[in-house]
Amino acid sequence: MRLSGIDANLLSSLDALLQEKSVTRAARRLGVGQPAVSHALARLREHFRDPLLVLRGRAYVLTPRAQQLVGVVANATRALADVFEEPPTFVAATSSQHFVVACSDLIGTILVPELLHVIGHEAANVQFELRPLLERSAASVLSEDVDLGVGLFDDVPPGINQQALYDDPAVCVVRASHQRVGRRLTLETYVKLPHLDVAHSSDPAPDLRIDRALAAVGKHRRVTVRVPYFLLAPRVLERTDFVATMPARAGSILARMARLRIVEPPIALPSYRISQVWKADRTHDGAHAWLRQRIARICDTAGVEEAYD
Repeated sequence: MRLSGIDANLLSSLDALLQEKSVTRAARRLGVGQPAVSHALARLREHFRDPLLVLRGRAYVLTPRAQQLVGVVANATRALADVFEEPPTFVAATSSQHFVVACSDLIGTILVPELLHVIGHEAANVQFELRPLLERSAASVLSEDVDLGVGLFDDVPPGINQQALYDDPAVCVVRASHQRVGRRLTLETYVKLPHLDVAHSSDPAPDLRIDRALAAVGKHRRVTVRVPYFLLAPRVLERTDFVATMPARAGSILARMARLRIVEPPIALPSYRISQVWKADRTHDGAHAWLRQRIARICDTAGVEEAYD
């Protein structure tokens, strides 16, 4: 089909005529004079070789061909508007946007209080919903109506954008009165101690970054307990001889919740890269961009307290 000879303005005229079934009302809807719509109708009748609107009694009705066009023309008109019209500007102060963010309980502890503080000052009518982060796959996290996922993501496929927020070094957390851990945690002690893992995803494997680093020096650890939430870990660690390896910000928060202390890992471990992910088609959405910018700013300024002995 050749489109070069078709006037795109005819599409909006056709949509108005099909919806209003009246040249006069269509002209009013389009904000143009009635002669202009009458001229457009003549051209449309010639193009489709169909009258489109016919007088029946004292009112115009759609021909069968026109009835077939109603849905497809409405969709085409909206699509054309999406291409050529400027998207509405997001005004935080007056918006009632509803945002859904998925993250772990740890990220929520760091992010949500400050984010709600920002929303209260900048966008008092905005609604915010937090959901648990159950996957490390960005595609799975964003499969429902989630606007944004914040966390550690192993799989970011095409069609999903990712922005790094911060890198968190790995630390080890033990109870303050741990008899087998001095000011330093040796590698031999580390591999002999029972380990607690926080696994908030559905991945059944422990944190592979730790196991790969140990395997490189011929060592392995024994993961005895796995819990789904960071905020469950401090009470477990406080009453046992377990050791937990986790991001530094998590360790800093947990050490303030129970009688715990933070020690450096006895082996070099890769940092935890925390990022936010979203569907690529939301990139230029004004409201979505506003949320991403606020989250990035909060994460950039939320530092890690030094908690080493």
